[in-house]
Amino acid sequence: MKVPTLYVFNISHYCEKARWALDYFGIAHEVRPVMVGTHRRLAKKLGAKRGSVPFLQTDAGVIAGSSAIIDWCEEQNAGARPSLAGETPNTVRAIEKRLDDVAGVHIRRYYYSDALINEPASVRPIFSNGLPLLQRAAVTLGWSRIVPIMIKVMDLGPEQGKQSLALLEAELQWLDGLLADGRPYLSGSQWSRADLTAAALLGPMVVPKEHPMVHAIVFPKAVSEVMRAWSERPSLQFVRRMYAVHRK
Repeated sequence: MKVPTLYVFNISHYCEKARWALDYFGIAHEVRPVMVGTHRRLAKKLGAKRGSVPFLQTDAGVIAGSSAIIDWCEEQNAGARPSLAGETPNTVRAIEKRLDDVAGVHIRRYYYSDALINEPASVRPIFSNGLPLLQRAAVTLGWSRIVPIMIKVMDLGPEQGKQSLALLEAELQWLDGLLADGRPYLSGSQWSRADLTAAALLGPMVVPKEHPMVHAIVFPKAVSEVMRAWSERPSLQFVRRMYAVHRK
């Protein structure tokens, strides 16, 4: 059987979620960065049901999306590692979905609404690192054309950044509330996919030393100031602990 290939943007926190799941379950895999703008065509060519990264090419087909990749990992696991389903799987799934749909989306929108508009050159290296030489050159030469497309597709701008910041504040309050009773994990006493998701998606706000990629990101001044102001929140301390304990 061929080693599965995980296609990623290095900067993507959803890709970190999938990468972490594969590492947790001890599934050997190859990580392959893809060129922004070509990932949808590649996904379609491989037979993926959706065009956004991450997607995982396996002998049995392509698994698209970080949550679906965790499902696939569980199917391969056969009891070798403790499941990530948690003590209350429905609650775990609900927390994971909310994190995917809200926190993950608005962390990305908040960061890019500043970085891509005010300091686009700071973003380019993380999209070109790891690509083959010709693709790396194409990103560099085409970056001025790529940036406006990304701004339009992700609906970025100063007002959008403020909206996303407010939504992030609300989501962190929700997570702080879940942890207020002293529970070690978001759904209770057992490590689950909800905790992995929270840590992976919020990781860029914390920059944990165990994170494989986030240290390469140059954060705009305003974003860095928010990160410092929020650093002692229970939810972000939780993210640090998840990386320290579970991201080996």
